[in-house]
Amino acid sequence: MKKQWSTIKEGIIQRKKVIMTVSVASVLIFGGAAGTAVYAVNKGNLSEDEAVKMISEKLGGQVTQFEKDWDQPMTYEMTVKTKEGYQEVDVDAEKGEILSQEMEDDDDLNTQQAAETAKISSDQAEKIALKAVDGQVTDAELDSENGTLVYELEIKQGQREYDVVVDATTGKVLKNQLDD
Repeated sequence: MKKQWSTIKEGIIQRKKVIMTVSVASVLIFGGAAGTAVYAVNKGNLSEDEAVKMISEKLGGQVTQFEKDWDQPMTYEMTVKTKEGYQEVDVDAEKGEILSQEMEDDDDLNTQQAAETAKISSDQAEKIALKAVDGQVTDAELDSENGTLVYELEIKQGQREYDVVVDATTGKVLKNQLDD
C-alpha cells in the first residue's frame, strides 16, 4: 500500500512540474510576443515631444494643436502659429519628414477661434460618434462646415471606415457614412 501511495504521490508531483513548466513557458512566450508587438509599433517613431520640438524649430513657431493619425504611415498632424499665420503641417512619425505644409485659410482660423464656443468637447463628440458607429476613432477634427461648427471623425470598424460628423453645439450626428 505504501508503495502504491508513493507511486501516486510521485505522479502528482510530476504532473505539477509539467503544469508549472508549461505555465511559465506560456507566460514567457506571450509576454515576449506582446513586448515585440509594442516595440514593432513604436520602433523608430519620433516621440510626440520630439516631433513638436523639431517642427517648432524648423518653422520658427509654436505648435498650438497636435494630433496623431494612426493610418499607415503613421503621421503627426499639427497646427503651428508662425509670424505669417497658422500653418497645417503633416509629419511622418517615423522619419520626421514634413509630408505636407500649408497656410490655414480664414475658415480654419475662424474655426480655431470658435473652438471656445463649442458646447461639447472633442471627447464628448468621440463618445457620441462611437454610439453611432462601434469602432476605433482614427482621426478627429474641429471644423466649420457651411457656417456650422462640427467635429469630423473617422472611425475604423474592422476593414471599413466611416465618416461621422457631429454638431459641436448640439451634439447631434449630422452625417454617418461609410467611406468608399
